[in-house]
Amino acid sequence: MTMLQRVVLGNALVVLVGALILAASPATISARITAGEAGVLAVGTALALAVNVVAMRRTLRPLRALAGEMAAVDPLAPAPPHGPRTGAGEVAALARAFDAMVGRLLHERRASARAAIAAQERERERLGRELHDEVGQALTGVALELQGIEDLEPGARDERIAAAREAVRAASDGVREIARGLRPEALEDFGLRGALVALASTLADRAQVRVRRVLDAGLPALAPEVELVVYRVAQEALTNVARHAGAREVLLVARAPAGRLELVVCDDGRGIPPGASGTGLQGMRERAMLAGGALVVGPGPQGGTEVRLTVPVAVAGARS
Repeated sequence: MTMLQRVVLGNALVVLVGALILAASPATISARITAGEAGVLAVGTALALAVNVVAMRRTLRPLRALAGEMAAVDPLAPAPPHGPRTGAGEVAALARAFDAMVGRLLHERRASARAAIAAQERERERLGRELHDEVGQALTGVALELQGIEDLEPGARDERIAAAREAVRAASDGVREIARGLRPEALEDFGLRGALVALASTLADRAQVRVRRVLDAGLPALAPEVELVVYRVAQEALTNVARHAGAREVLLVARAPAGRLELVVCDDGRGIPPGASGTGLQGMRERAMLAGGALVVGPGPQGGTEVRLTVPVAVAGARS
């Protein structure tokens, strides 16, 4: 029985019982109501209201219990869904929908936690590899150059010192390159538009791909973390073009239609396979979600692949 049917039935029973009592009782109503008759009517009305309140409280009890469950849910640590819900009607359907929502929340939170841990491990692995390849090898070279230097003739000693100095300089450059990968200097120094120009220039130089830039001069100010999201999505999309697309030309667009920032990276390469997924695509989608935006990856209008990120400017907020 639905809640509406229960409410109607409860009210109908109250009215029916009151009518039966009046019909069976010897009470009458004068043309001009007396004090005694008014008292009887008042008592009858109060009894009808009391019965109605009891019936409605009983009808609405499952809804109050469900509201209590909803209020007790901790978004950071949602409890597992309630056991199988019994009953029919709107309240039972709402309870089952609530359980399904909590189950999805738990699943998505666990998946996000696993993805975050995996991303951290990949980043640590990348940093470890770069430190070993760049800095470690350079310092090993310095150690080899300085080994036994005190026993050399002055001319040979100066050559070794110069070589060691060059190795130290190369190690310093490697450390700076790693630091730039962690937090892009171009984004800090020149803002989002300048950083996107630098990304496009880097792709054109390294991958020999023609990059057409359509970047609004008046991009809205964004919070630093949102700017970083837009930059990283553009970086990942352009990196994918260089590695996988086999493209000859890439279009990089950053514009600000009403109330939102839109980033588009579109190439003329071989395109993306249907249903493709990977850590790069998953990372871009997670970044977009954290910025309150949306990411769409699919075929471009002229073939190839198009990556479109939309971030609401109102959600992004002003740059501090």
